Amino acid sequence: METGIFAIVLCSILFIVHMYVVGIVMTTKKWSDKRFLCLALFLSISDAAMMVESIWHASIGGDVNASESSHYQCTILSHLTSGTILFSLLQTLFICLERLNATFATSNIILKQLTSNLAVGIGFIITHVYVSLRCGVELFDSEGNSDKPKGCDPTYSFQREFLLFNEIPNLVFVTVITSCYIAIIVRMVKQHKKVPESDGLTDLQIQQKKQSALKMQRNVVTLSCIVAITLCAVLPRCIYGLYFQRRPDTYTKVSSVHDAVNVFLLLNPLFDPFVYILRMKEVRDRLTFQCFKRNNRVVGSFGNQTDPSHH
Repeated sequence: METGIFAIVLCSILFIVHMYVVGIVMTTKKWSDKRFLCLALFLSISDAAMMVESIWHASIGGDVNASESSHYQCTILSHLTSGTILFSLLQTLFICLERLNATFATSNIILKQLTSNLAVGIGFIITHVYVSLRCGVELFDSEGNSDKPKGCDPTYSFQREFLLFNEIPNLVFVTVITSCYIAIIVRMVKQHKKVPESDGLTDLQIQQKKQSALKMQRNVVTLSCIVAITLCAVLPRCIYGLYFQRRPDTYTKVSSVHDAVNVFLLLNPLFDPFVYILRMKEVRDRLTFQCFKRNNRVVGSFGNQTDPSHH
């Protein structure tokens, strides 16, 4: 019960944060012309949708003795949330490819097409059709099969079939994302080494070189954080799921570790706004502008109320 309340509160806060970030981005000048910002915006929208699904699931799930209607809802939500997580990882891969494309002197046509709005739309359709087909099979198979855990059972998402169907694609995406970011870091370091030594450079060129080195260091730190967060979000559930399959009775009640590894899935939605969007100067400037604007309104309103000339 306490875990469900915690999940609802946390997901509600994250939903508000993501929707606020979406609003900030959409009021930023020429945001649609910046591919990275567009992809980060789509990811925030996806994370917000995941929060809604998680809140709904937490409010009705966790009860083995729930009504048949609730079990059907939990089954659908379990697959829908898995689809959203898979789509979020796919979007993270799109952002990786966009960053990889930025390391080339001229834009790569293939990478540009792979990170287009059309690719995002196709990715959304494919991932959700994938989980929808599995959900349909699961609902059909559950009819008359009382041995398997039902949708609201805490052990439901740790069934062998569910794990293999959902976690293997997640592991594939995490592996590709990690490899892609390592390639980006290697390319950035190599490009930085090609910069000539400071001897014989003008003061302006030396300053530009220092700024380039600082930018590279920040990018390496950011990319390393993204890889670490993605690994920490996905791997614990995969590892525990494999361990859970080795139990003598895999349908027995799971420990609190079950809830913990599911909470780890919220790491990506928790840190996404900071590692993708709020680190961009134009977005931070827009956020600062809105905060000052709101504070000025409050101060102005307070001043009008206390002004003696109004009495």
